[in-house]
Amino acid sequence: MGSDTVEVRMVTAAGEYTASVPAGISAGKYEVSKVSPEEAIVQIDEFKKELTGKEFNQLGLDEILNKSNLGGNAKLAVSAAFWKSEVRSKLRKYQKFPKLFTLMFEGGKHGNPEITIQEIAVVEDTVNTAVIDFQVLKKYLENQGTETTVGAEGAFSPKDWDNERVLQTISDVFGEKKMALDMAGSFIPDSLNIKEIIAKYPVFSVEDPFDDESWNEWKTFYEDYKDKILIVGDDLTATNPIRLQMATNPRVINAMVIKPNQNGTISGTIETAKIARENGIATVVSHRGEETDDDWLVDLALEIEADYVKFGGLERGERVAKYNRLRELGMT
Repeated sequence: MGSDTVEVRMVTAAGEYTASVPAGISAGKYEVSKVSPEEAIVQIDEFKKELTGKEFNQLGLDEILNKSNLGGNAKLAVSAAFWKSEVRSKLRKYQKFPKLFTLMFEGGKHGNPEITIQEIAVVEDTVNTAVIDFQVLKKYLENQGTETTVGAEGAFSPKDWDNERVLQTISDVFGEKKMALDMAGSFIPDSLNIKEIIAKYPVFSVEDPFDDESWNEWKTFYEDYKDKILIVGDDLTATNPIRLQMATNPRVINAMVIKPNQNGTISGTIETAKIARENGIATVVSHRGEETDDDWLVDLALEIEADYVKFGGLERGERVAKYNRLRELGMT
């Protein structure tokens, strides 16, 4: 039994489409406000008369939604269902695919709390290499007599392991393959020495190395590492144009996470990604901790030409669904 969520079924001229929305386990305080799934369903049921029989485009719909009193999860479910009907009713051939931050280990609120780094991923170029490497790691752990149960996002989270053992294992198994780390800065202990980790291991990116109000620490870190790694804002920027502006003046990031349910609408999410690109900020489209089997997030990532995606490990159906969608759309 998973967590309750919200799903909307919408009938348009293009056909019938459904979209479900996830929730975040470690949600930041600058995300759009949400309501309980039960309340969202009541709100949507009352709101549908505003849409029935009318014509609108994505921006027009989202403007209506933003003027409503719907919770963020209710708004996004409606917005995503309409967007899904639009994008999937047209045949698209994508030329550019993002690199994958394939989750190998997880901790913090997503798994074994003794692993205080929330996500430890390996940067992959294709779905095939991601699948192969995930199975290589699983076999390695089994041969070591280590449990291979997974955490909330489908990656390994062995009991009694700590950050050092996880990082060293990734290094031992994959050599110089690059790592993408989510430090979940609002939740990690102050004792974690990020600079030592970067010096010791082949780190490609660091997400939320500090709390979302620790602007001085972010600025110093950016000045030291901006030419060496991706410095990624998630809770810091919250897929919000205002927070993005704060993070670029003065600049403290060179990449940001894009999560539609932080923003609340598809057009708002796309606009934020556009602003990021105009400011030279790389985009990382990401799933959430409490994810659904729906795969429209993949289409969104490709439509905005995201540089990177995070869809988790390869041991849970709601994560595998995203990798399968990438294959359907032509990524090997």
